[in-house]
Amino acid sequence: MSHPVRDVDGVPGGQSARGGRVPEEPAAPAPMSFVLIHGMYVTASAWDPWVERLTALGHDARAIEWPGYDLSPAELRGHPPEDLPSLTFGKLVEHCEEQLRFVGLEDAVLIGHSMGGLVVQALLARGIGAAGIVMSPAPPSGVVSLDPRFLRANLTHLNVLARSRPAHLSPQRFHTYFANRMTREQSDALWAAHCVPTARSVPLGSLGEEGVVDPAALTRPLLVYGGADDRIIPAALARRIANRYPTAEYRELPDADHAVCFAPGWESLADACVAWAAERVVRD
Repeated sequence: MSHPVRDVDGVPGGQSARGGRVPEEPAAPAPMSFVLIHGMYVTASAWDPWVERLTALGHDARAIEWPGYDLSPAELRGHPPEDLPSLTFGKLVEHCEEQLRFVGLEDAVLIGHSMGGLVVQALLARGIGAAGIVMSPAPPSGVVSLDPRFLRANLTHLNVLARSRPAHLSPQRFHTYFANRMTREQSDALWAAHCVPTARSVPLGSLGEEGVVDPAALTRPLLVYGGADDRIIPAALARRIANRYPTAEYRELPDADHAVCFAPGWESLADACVAWAAERVVRD
């Protein structure tokens, strides 16, 4: 079943009152297209503030929803899709490529978080996307971490014995591993607004052949963000992911957890992504 992508709908210098020239403000970046891909435990609605901000800045921005995630987070928590276990990482990448081609955005700047960050890596290696920006990205197959924080945080969705059952994060576990830099009140509000069950078959599949990304095939610019206090994707792992690709740049965000793109202050991160893309993407 095909699911549509989500779409959410400087002053020049002149004469001052004293007759002098008013300094001109820096020119705003030319309009670009951005497509955002979410990771596990949230839906595309988590990107709505980003889509609204990028759109207000004059860009085309939209988020791709994972197959089967068309209901609200509260509805998905109460009634997880019956076919959720059939979703694999390979199917997710194919779905995202299909949606990008359907709307003619194969040359958009791709932004991905967590597992969405690995989808971006896979798409760029296929020649899809003008550039990529990934935040706390899941690692491609063959890149592992033995960091105890990583192992504890990812145990829930990497349980092979429970492969056929959706993985859930309780509000407590969400705060402990996903939004650990937030207050419990902030974390609980984020959980209520966005947290959903996820298919274990996606992360488990990414560990095998489906998750292989050839570093030589990824030739587009890539910006990798790591969070200094991320327990799901430790900063050292994010740095190793960046180091795989000749075209990648790594930036570390101090005091950032896994929820960095949804946490207070996300606006400055969004603006930094736009500024980076404006410098790296060559437009005709």
